Amino acid sequence: MTISTNQVFFAVLALLLFGNLIIKAAGKKRAQLIWNIIFLAAMAISAGIEMQLPSHDYFNVVSFNPFSLFFLIIFTLGMLLINLLAFAFSEDYGDFAMLSVFALVGMYLVSLSNSLITIFIGLELASIPAVFMLMLSKRSIESATKFFIMVSIAIAMLSFAIVLFYGGTGGVSLSETAHSQLLLFALMLFIASLSIDASVFPFNLLIPDIYEGSPGYLVSMLGGLNKKVAFAALIQVLILSFLSYKSAFMVVAILSVLTMFYGNIVAIMQKNLKRMLAYSSISQAGYIMIGIATATQTGISASLFLIFAHMFAFIGLFGVVAWLENKRRTRIEDLAGLSSENGLAAFAIALFTLSFVGMPFTTGFIGKFFVFLSAVNSGMLWLAFLGVLNSVISIFYYSKVILAAYSEKNAARRLHMQPAVFAAVIITLAITIVFGVYPQPLLSFANSAGAYLFRV
Repeated sequence: MTISTNQVFFAVLALLLFGNLIIKAAGKKRAQLIWNIIFLAAMAISAGIEMQLPSHDYFNVVSFNPFSLFFLIIFTLGMLLINLLAFAFSEDYGDFAMLSVFALVGMYLVSLSNSLITIFIGLELASIPAVFMLMLSKRSIESATKFFIMVSIAIAMLSFAIVLFYGGTGGVSLSETAHSQLLLFALMLFIASLSIDASVFPFNLLIPDIYEGSPGYLVSMLGGLNKKVAFAALIQVLILSFLSYKSAFMVVAILSVLTMFYGNIVAIMQKNLKRMLAYSSISQAGYIMIGIATATQTGISASLFLIFAHMFAFIGLFGVVAWLENKRRTRIEDLAGLSSENGLAAFAIALFTLSFVGMPFTTGFIGKFFVFLSAVNSGMLWLAFLGVLNSVISIFYYSKVILAAYSEKNAARRLHMQPAVFAAVIITLAITIVFGVYPQPLLSFANSAGAYLFRV
């Protein structure tokens, strides 16, 4: 009897869950971190090997295919990095590590889904552990409450959308297609519900409050992973079930423009670092939406690349922000003298923010270039122009952060990062630079993921 790679993946996942429960009971936090690193790395490797093999469907509910494998790998690597940050800053890493694995299972379900029911369960499983993670920190109870309200509204709307979809098609498979007024209403609910999780304007009103009131390492997960799960679901629903609804993609284009302008303009007025980066993250969602709005393979592939670029830059940046927050430095002006205190932290802040702007030799530049190019090739020159304009606007507030980090400060003393934070920042810096200079492997992976959706 031969064992396939995806069976190995599920076996490793089971060991990760089982081992976490045992080590958590033993109370050995360092052993739990090492266990998570080993098995998350093993899952990423097994998913990478699966890229070379044919697609596999299980019960028409989950499917190993190029699109799902793209998200499996980046979610696994992202959660590994967040575990490093949580080990350094979490008040109870044992509980965090266990909850993070359950959240990761939810992210896997969304990535692998062939069915709206699987997406529903996956989004629930990704969101609810995040609420409890926020509650582990006593100072973020308000943020946990607001986040719970947001995901509850999103899930309620998604439930209604699925019911309407079933009524219009007679099934819940993502490959089901039909045309009716009922499905048009379901489509609007799908966009609204998933836009709440993806921080798309105007469904993102509580996001800045949540980010500001949450520990930095948890914000890295909320903006780096949970937000990208919603995009994975939104892309699958729109392309597999509603590709023929051209009006839907015009709605996405309009939401993209509103999201970019709202995020960038409001970010200029912020003085709190995390709140400014929250609005910055909202604007980044707008750029990702540009590729989706084109409803083309190249547009989706470009959006996938930009999702990758923003995920790792965001995680790395909030690793530095969490480190600064631990020293009670939460305002932009508090960055003064950082380059003298810790050169790596200042360089990381500069590079990650420049990647958000879209400066050359970063993953953000490659992602934005191909997103804008896909809009031009699809006859949406106006959308590409507004995207470029917003990138220029973003320079105004990102430059304030960089200038503050590299400004002089009297009596600056050397500050050192914890080893776990240092490792997470170095890895994300390497990813941002390497795939910014040599993007071909990642572009090929994103292209195959996008092409798969249009073959189904």
